[in-house]
Amino acid sequence: MTAPPVHTSSESFILLNDLIVQPEFESLMRENNLTDVATLFELRESRGDDANKALRKPGLDHWRERLRINLRDDDATRICYLKRYDHAPRQARREIARSQSGAKSLAGIEWHWLNELKASGIPCATPIALGEQFDGTCEVRSAIVIAEVPGQSLEKELAVSNAVSRALIWRLIPPLAALIARFHAAGFVHRDLYLSHIFFDAQANDQTSLHLIDLQRVLRPRYFRERWIIKDLAALNYSAPSPLITRTDRLRWLKEYLSLSNLNTPARRLAYRVIGKTLSIARHDAARRRKLSI
Repeated sequence: MTAPPVHTSSESFILLNDLIVQPEFESLMRENNLTDVATLFELRESRGDDANKALRKPGLDHWRERLRINLRDDDATRICYLKRYDHAPRQARREIARSQSGAKSLAGIEWHWLNELKASGIPCATPIALGEQFDGTCEVRSAIVIAEVPGQSLEKELAVSNAVSRALIWRLIPPLAALIARFHAAGFVHRDLYLSHIFFDAQANDQTSLHLIDLQRVLRPRYFRERWIIKDLAALNYSAPSPLITRTDRLRWLKEYLSLSNLNTPARRLAYRVIGKTLSIARHDAARRRKLSI
């Protein structure tokens, strides 16, 4: 097996044996004996106060693993996430080329987009390390370590409706609209833009309170961008809980996103397309839930 060089938009990474590491995290990786690809795959779920926890969900493929890990950082503990891909089937590996990221592995896709978003000034999770192993040019396994972002997902933040104030919802509308507008204006689409993938730090000011996570499916499409943007907006709309998030909230958000005081004809046309796609996502999600319950 070989580990060819990783192709990214940055030249600031360092090699730690067969890992690619952000320089500021080299000591963290060494302190926790995570110094090559093999050690990333040796980590297992554990018990105790500083436990490593496997994050499972229905429908997650057996060759994909996600772990919440606790790493020693001098006298403190740093929470990180480890995503591993082990002997992925050929169909799954086709996503590498489809991502148009220049990545050579499945973990390399998210590594690339995390670094691209950071370079573009889009707040997101911080990539720490990437490990890849190949048989010739074919990926055998790959893994990425990502730092935890502060706060919790907007999905969880809004889950208990009786504890969520109207003031908080109206406070969140402008920064969320601004974040997604900047993200799309930079040429990116998320393809999984649900509230579960947007984290909110209640202790931060509005301008720095939100971060994007789970960037595995991000694209920077040259063509048909509007179609992908509508899918993003529909996913966000679908995941916003009703009746907590009202029609007035949604329209205000769209006006903020478009930087309009009132919806003009093109904006109303966009709104209708988003509603149509939202209904499509709802039907697809219902079918998926039925399939998983069988």
